[in-house]
Amino acid sequence: MSNTFLIIILLIALAVGIPWWLKKKKEKNNAGIISSRRDKDEVWKTVKQFLKDENDYGKEIVDSYVAKRNPVDYINPNSPSSVKKNLKYVNKIREEQVKQANREAKKTGDKPKFQRPKVRDLYVVCFVTKSIKTGKLDAPRAIEVEVVNNKISKKEWDRKILINQKLDYDTEMEWIAPIRFAEDLKTRKANEAAAKKEEKAKQKRMARVKKQEAKVKKQRSKKN
Repeated sequence: MSNTFLIIILLIALAVGIPWWLKKKKEKNNAGIISSRRDKDEVWKTVKQFLKDENDYGKEIVDSYVAKRNPVDYINPNSPSSVKKNLKYVNKIREEQVKQANREAKKTGDKPKFQRPKVRDLYVVCFVTKSIKTGKLDAPRAIEVEVVNNKISKKEWDRKILINQKLDYDTEMEWIAPIRFAEDLKTRKANEAAAKKEEKAKQKRMARVKKQEAKVKKQRSKKN
């Protein structure tokens, strides 16, 4: 009797749990799609706003790429050794200043005079536009934007994207180009792997179909 009762409970749990799990999984997948679409729309709208501010009308965005600005203490491993050495020295001094300020503030009970630089959510947007009328491509451009999130309530945030300044495209591409190349290479390899997997699966399906056809053909020949 107890075993039967446990089986019934298990069946009920599965009946309720599986649909709930599938729903949650679907919601999670959809959230990712919405997020990626939102990010793409935000970039497009930001560039359009920049073009509007510049009175640059009649243009179509043909390519864009977004790179996150590195934190203030970031040291590029590809930089010359002299540059890296200097940055390490600057970072060490900054860190010591922070520690010293914290020690003094702890003694007096005041706020530290030396504050860490505020971590800002900065990005560089590189893009190419063309004339809708003539189809002529413009020179590539770059702008710096900042994402600002202001808390409205316990559950709501106001998200804004501010255009800070125009940048020199060539200067920014010195550090962005290797990042984009690595990402493009990773994407291409992933696409190639997916294509090979799909081709392998296709060949297996075809082999099963041929095997089934041969089986049916053999059965028919036996009947005849």
